[in-house]
Amino acid sequence: MSSSIVDTYKNLPLGVKTALKSAYSLIPLRIRLGGEFFRQLDFLEKSQWWSAQELENYQNEQLRKLIEHAYQNVPYYNALFKKLSLVPADIRTKEDLHKIPVLKKDDVRKNLTQLRAKNFKENDAVRLSTSGTTGQPMAFYYDREKEYLNYDPFIWRFFGWAGHHQGERRATLSSWTLANNQLYSYNPARKLLILSAYNLNSRNVVEYAMAMKRFNITYLDGYPSMIELLVSFMKSEGIQSPSTVKAIFSHSECLYDWQRSSIEEFFGCRCFNWYALEERVVLGLECNKHEGLHLITDYGITEFLDDESGGKKIVATSLINYAMPFIRYDTEDIGELSCAHCSCGRGFPLFHLHGGRARSFAIGKDGSHIPVGNVDIPHVADNVLQFK
Repeated sequence: MSSSIVDTYKNLPLGVKTALKSAYSLIPLRIRLGGEFFRQLDFLEKSQWWSAQELENYQNEQLRKLIEHAYQNVPYYNALFKKLSLVPADIRTKEDLHKIPVLKKDDVRKNLTQLRAKNFKENDAVRLSTSGTTGQPMAFYYDREKEYLNYDPFIWRFFGWAGHHQGERRATLSSWTLANNQLYSYNPARKLLILSAYNLNSRNVVEYAMAMKRFNITYLDGYPSMIELLVSFMKSEGIQSPSTVKAIFSHSECLYDWQRSSIEEFFGCRCFNWYALEERVVLGLECNKHEGLHLITDYGITEFLDDESGGKKIVATSLINYAMPFIRYDTEDIGELSCAHCSCGRGFPLFHLHGGRARSFAIGKDGSHIPVGNVDIPHVADNVLQFK
């Protein structure tokens, strides 16, 4: 969708937007998302059952394509390869990646324009930014056709691990901002109930519970701190869990054992942990066996390198973002591969995260717990030098 159409839509009156969403929701998903989306989803449903060797072969094939693209179309990598006397043929497998220096966040901040692929037109790339939880927000570009925040096949596959199928209604409690200080908003096109994380308090929680019941919500995703807070407020107000909820998807923060226990006990269903970055370079997902996080190897290549702290830092290469390739990107997260294998039979290895991104709250005058870790409102990150 072109930026001009998006801008026009954003400036429409709320009533007109609602009517357009309702009309759009009547169009079958196969038409809305297009054949390419479902071809990729069908591919991913098969690739998850490949052996570890088959997945590695796929990674190496995709890596060669990415390196050739970066060399030909990304000024930063073209200059870097020439400086190092490298050509694309020198990077044939992931074992060759050590020849390329690790890409730091400061490198991205200083070379944003040079890292963007020149064969992507203005409307082909989406400008996004990290949340700023590590101190400084960081802008980057992403392929519009693979825009993660809308309908991403990798996440559809993950939701399927919990039994969630598209067409079932889901609620989200994370960083969404709603107009006119709304407590919630329902998007019929996505079958998604958006719950405001910025207005959650003991007084408003009754309306949150009523909305979940009204829209017959079967799945809930969000920050574990916010979901646990929702549980605490519901308990304090004597509100019972909606009986329709089948699974909880936890993301963007470390899911602590005490949070998992509290959430699962209240809703009477399992939590599925979900580790990802705004930069779309690494993906860790928990399957229905709940034996740990799967490292999704058909999404990217992940290295665990020695860190000054004595642990292993996670360095990742995205295989899907050609608008601004991240090659050997230092995520600044710490983790390590597991020797265990999940009993689900998928070819993805298991890994552990050490520590994690925690959230803090600003407490509003009305008692609302406002998540302050996200500086991802459009254009705000451009004006923030450092966040703490």
